[in-house]
Amino acid sequence: MSGETIIHSVLLFDGESIHPNATVTFDRDTGKVTSVRTEPTGDVAHPPSATVIDGRGHTLLPGLIESHIHVHQMHMPPGVTAPDPIQSPLKCGITTVCDMHCDPAVVKNLRARIADDIAEARKTGGTVNLSDLKSSLYAATIAGGWPKSIVLSHNPSEELKAFVDTWPSLTVENAKDFVQQHKAEGANYIKLMQENHCALILPTNSIPVATLELQTAVVNAAHQHGLRAAGHAFSVDMTEIVLKSGADGLTHTFFDQAPPQSTIDHYKEHNAFVIPTLGLIASVTKEHQDYRDTFADIAAAKGLLDEFSVKTLRETVGAASPEARFEYAIDSVRKLKAQGIDVLAGTDSAVGLQGLGLGPGLWLELQLYVDKCGFSATDALRSATSVQARRLDFVDRGLVAEGKRADLLLVKGNVTEDSSCLWKGDGVVGVWKEGIKAS
Repeated sequence: MSGETIIHSVLLFDGESIHPNATVTFDRDTGKVTSVRTEPTGDVAHPPSATVIDGRGHTLLPGLIESHIHVHQMHMPPGVTAPDPIQSPLKCGITTVCDMHCDPAVVKNLRARIADDIAEARKTGGTVNLSDLKSSLYAATIAGGWPKSIVLSHNPSEELKAFVDTWPSLTVENAKDFVQQHKAEGANYIKLMQENHCALILPTNSIPVATLELQTAVVNAAHQHGLRAAGHAFSVDMTEIVLKSGADGLTHTFFDQAPPQSTIDHYKEHNAFVIPTLGLIASVTKEHQDYRDTFADIAAAKGLLDEFSVKTLRETVGAASPEARFEYAIDSVRKLKAQGIDVLAGTDSAVGLQGLGLGPGLWLELQLYVDKCGFSATDALRSATSVQARRLDFVDRGLVAEGKRADLLLVKGNVTEDSSCLWKGDGVVGVWKEGIKAS
């Protein structure tokens, strides 16, 4: 039996441009796109052994990339079984998830499962169930620093305290060794942590805070090893430290104050990207409950999340300082976009983290970009495909092009004009990872 699939007469969004009548051919045996034709082909005789799909009335696009999740289970209540962190995203068309701080042993186990999932599907002619996983492994944490406080607020058990104490303790002196070891263990990029609680209800500077000297040492080491570096920060002052360190981007936007022009200028000066995580910020500030309820309803109706995760998606973190505002985050994204700063779609989702859901949370994020930040539907799709791949150096994906991974998503309707086609009605009707259909 041929491993070739042909989707013809389809509206193609290739990650950058729109083609109204395209034919895309890909192969599950090689996992690659083998042909992209963007001119009408008329009646063409397809190989009888190929799987042929009439794409009329549908949009074909690259598999979505979710640039900020966590695959750990540290937000789970004691005694509750955690759902699979890399299964529900694939059902939503997310073929790659990017973990931003996790125990390397957990990542290694998940990657082994992903490899087995692909191998079994190729061997049996079956389907795949799991998204691909990129990871920073452990972030460049410092002794007693972020995210110790937020993790222990969920579960201050002695066992978890002991585990958190095993995290890396970065110094200027050991930064090079940390990066070298992480690259050897399979890190795809390096994550910085720059947090002083300024935007949060916790007392400002009540935890140790990384210095600019340290962050610069980590970023320089990352770049010397060919790795991108991106940093957590919730406030303007912490954001500017990450930018001044030379990091490639921020894994959140700030929400402690209205965006100062100086911060926008720093983004431009360093050509940094931003992963806004607006859904998370709305959960932290307890705003826009309507979005959480809408996507929880969708997740429940389509069977995308288990009952516990649907309930969690409706809840809020509620940990903002009195001065923090969701509108500040929105203003920052509007201004950064207007200045040509690259926006990468990501959520900070993790199992058990309130206000978010692995999979549907990215749909919520994209809708916030369209509704609140002046994005077109196509802008939002670029933020979850080609822009991600370019800025995170994922050279094999994010585009529908010959030789790229056949990570693909087929959606009913024209999602380049209406992002809600992803979830309304039939929504996602087909997902392929490395050319293999997802179940």
